[in-house]
Formats: sequence, C-alpha cells, structure tokens
Amino acid sequence: MSIDLSALPRHVTVAVGGRREIPLPSYAGSGNAWSATPVSGEEVARVSVELGGAPAAPMRPADGTAEPPALVMVPEVAVVVGLARGEATWRLVLARSFDPAHPTATHELRVTVVDNP
Repeated sequence: MSIDLSALPRHVTVAVGGRREIPLPSYAGSGNAWSATPVSGEEVARVSVELGGAPAAPMRPADGTAEPPALVMVPEVAVVVGLARGEATWRLVLARSFDPAHPTATHELRVTVVDNP
C-alpha cells in the first residue's frame, strides 16, 4: 500500500501552552491507526493522536426507506502542544494494532516551541 504523506509538515512551531492540529491521512478501514512516540524533547512538546471532528451525518433517503448509513470514517489528527521553549522530535507511526512491528508508514515531526507572544 502506497501512502502519500507529502501533505504532512516536517516541522511545526507552537507557543508555550499553544496547540496545533495536523490532519493525518486516514486508513482506518484497513485496520491502521496512527500513534505518536517521542524521539527527543518530550519535556518540550507533547504530540498525541486524537479523533478529528465528527463527519457530517449521511442524509436519509428521500423516499423514507431505512437504508443503512454509508460507512463514514472519522479522521485522525496529530495534536501538538507546546510545554516549554525548545526543540522536540516525535515519530508518527501508522500501523495495524495486531502488527505494530511492521508499520504501514512513519513520519518524523520536528517541533519548535517558542515563548508566548
């Protein structure tokens, strides 16, 4: 499976106490989920993976039939929170929970945390 990670930033900047959400490519239908692991600077920034906003509910058929709803994936987002001034590196990993040793994709994210303006 080829996964396009080109839209993911390699570097982000946040203020101390600031928060930034980065949408992640979703492959949940194949059993994959994202996780975040610190490489360095865990005391500088925290990165977690959360579910994004709920997608819009599918519309009901106009004829009143009770068709099952379409499968709708809830997107995952990487949430970056600045803890202290400095630099941190986190690894984002997309893998199946039953096979984490063979990730589908990995992405390193460098985080710079600056003082609150």
